[in-house]
Amino acid sequence: MPIGESSRFLLPSISFNSDGWGPTPESDELTDVPYAPFSKSDRLGKIADWTSPSDSSAQGATVSSSSTRSKFKNATGNVDSYGSGTAERFLYTHAAEEEASFSVVDRVAGPPKPRPYGSSRTTRGGRVGTQVSQRTDGKTSTATRGRAVGQSGRGGMSNIRRNVGGKWGYSEKPTRLRDASITVQPDWTMLEEIEFNKLNKVSFDAGNPTDLAFHGTLNYVNKDFDRLTVKQEKILQQFEKTFFNVTTAEDPVLMKISKKITKPAVFVTDKILATLMCATRSVYPWDVVITKEGEKLYIDKRPDSLFDFVTVNENAIEPPVEGTEKESINSPGSLAQEGTEINRNFSQQVLRESETCEFAKENPFYDPAQDPFPPAPALYRYRQWEMGEDFTLVVRTQLDAAVLQPKNPALLKQDRTSIAEALEDSKHPLSDTMFATVHALNEFDPKAVGAGGAPEWRQKLDAQRGAVMASEIKNNANKLAKWTVESILAGADQLRIGFISRTQPKDRNRHSILGVGFYKPHDFAVQMNYNIKNGWGIFKTIVDLCMDMEDGKFVLARDPNKPIIRLYQVPDNTFEDEEFDA
Repeated sequence: MPIGESSRFLLPSISFNSDGWGPTPESDELTDVPYAPFSKSDRLGKIADWTSPSDSSAQGATVSSSSTRSKFKNATGNVDSYGSGTAERFLYTHAAEEEASFSVVDRVAGPPKPRPYGSSRTTRGGRVGTQVSQRTDGKTSTATRGRAVGQSGRGGMSNIRRNVGGKWGYSEKPTRLRDASITVQPDWTMLEEIEFNKLNKVSFDAGNPTDLAFHGTLNYVNKDFDRLTVKQEKILQQFEKTFFNVTTAEDPVLMKISKKITKPAVFVTDKILATLMCATRSVYPWDVVITKEGEKLYIDKRPDSLFDFVTVNENAIEPPVEGTEKESINSPGSLAQEGTEINRNFSQQVLRESETCEFAKENPFYDPAQDPFPPAPALYRYRQWEMGEDFTLVVRTQLDAAVLQPKNPALLKQDRTSIAEALEDSKHPLSDTMFATVHALNEFDPKAVGAGGAPEWRQKLDAQRGAVMASEIKNNANKLAKWTVESILAGADQLRIGFISRTQPKDRNRHSILGVGFYKPHDFAVQMNYNIKNGWGIFKTIVDLCMDMEDGKFVLARDPNKPIIRLYQVPDNTFEDEEFDA
């Protein structure tokens, strides 16, 4: 430009938008340029949001769906940012021809080929069970050999799923559905449903009981069994004795006491009471019959029910399951029958027949004319608790043996006036005598389904008895809790437990005694984390519920698959038919 010539500055044309911020629609310079609208009141956290997806392709559109809108909230007040969700229009788009010619090669291995039906293989997790067909009533169903339909077992396909689930954080363990202990009839009325988590919160202190009567005879324990080891095992013998499991209504002593009490009272046996006090630990279904007559409550069991059978590994992660006929010796029913027989025979073998502790009143249930075998030694101790000002509780408890403990300081602190008055003759002084309940744990097959992962007793019992007992407390929490409660109710000084194992894992008829342990009931309850006050609270909750009902008959049943107990009102003639007796 020549010197002296004035320079000129040309102003560009500016379009004024009178309706808001941003360019006007008539602006040609910004045609096809992406633009994200915004509000002047917005608090800007970043210059541009390149990560917000959009559900709309129209320019200036906002996110309309509620699910997407909740993802984009202004930091100042949960308000949608004006213009959010428009980052999609800033993305690079491929040409149609280039997009059509593009493909991705998948190098990920595909799923394994399915194996032929019925095949089996060996893995680190165990042996896969062979699939077989079972025909029942003309219908064919597929099951895994060694366990029931839909059940998982050691070494089966569910074992592989369990191993995979433990590695990757998920589990495909099938749910086991159990049958109820009793069939609810159409004319029954459900009155109440109580969940276990509510029962775990109740508590009650029952105080000290009062002795009402003593009936029976005890034998002293043979302490040679206390020194047994696995290498010195003894064969479990079979005894022909009469064992009594008399119901509450058929107990003549309880009925006699009932007539003398005029205030509200509850009558029950120790086994039924222990089942109620340990209800929250139970897994298998059970039921009791409750009869209300005026201000008195009689809690009983059904005739010929499975109530008195001993369960085996009820609380195990994988409890015993119903199997095929070949493996039925390890089913829950067979193990319960085997465990009950072991308990009865063991309780007699550890006694000395020549050393007795006789009480003035005889066994109230033995009848020489009807019972072909002599009665098993037992002391029936009838005791009474005052449950506050609400009602009186009368319980028939049972002691199984007497134990000679000379100069035991714990015995000198006890008030044994009532026992001394009822005692007629004893081989040893009462001041040197302790009372005990006797039970037995049984090992069937450490490698079978339902063993609960317990260590083999013949290898670990002598060196690691604590580990064996810890495993039994885990797998039999309900059974051991009931034994402990029965011992506390009876006022036993010891809870003696024998460790019985099959001589051969496949033979359920021959057993060996591997060892004997004895524990203080209260200390053992603490060891297995059982709160006796919670047990009393559960029982009182059930009784208070029934006391508010009108006179009649009720059934309290544990749900077979849920942690719930239900109270039903039933007709007065229920269980009088033969179909309900089994």
